[in-house]
Amino acid sequence: MAVFKVRLTSGEERLVEAGRAARTDTGHILIEDTDSLGVWTLLETYEPTDVSAVYRRGPAESGIYTWIPQPTAGRWWSY
Repeated sequence: MAVFKVRLTSGEERLVEAGRAARTDTGHILIEDTDSLGVWTLLETYEPTDVSAVYRRGPAESGIYTWIPQPTAGRWWSY
């Protein structure tokens, strides 16, 4: 499980605990989690025009936990 922060273009922010976040080739942001059998399920989808940034909570190079920005372009996934 990881904690993700989704910053919306409206100025709002969402904190989501999930198994992974992903950005598709079309720019859609997907928030997914697994069930007890390890099957991935889509929890939320965000339109590319609605999202200004996505962050994952994790350790920085210093070892201190912080919000790590995810790429704003291209396909990616983060666990």
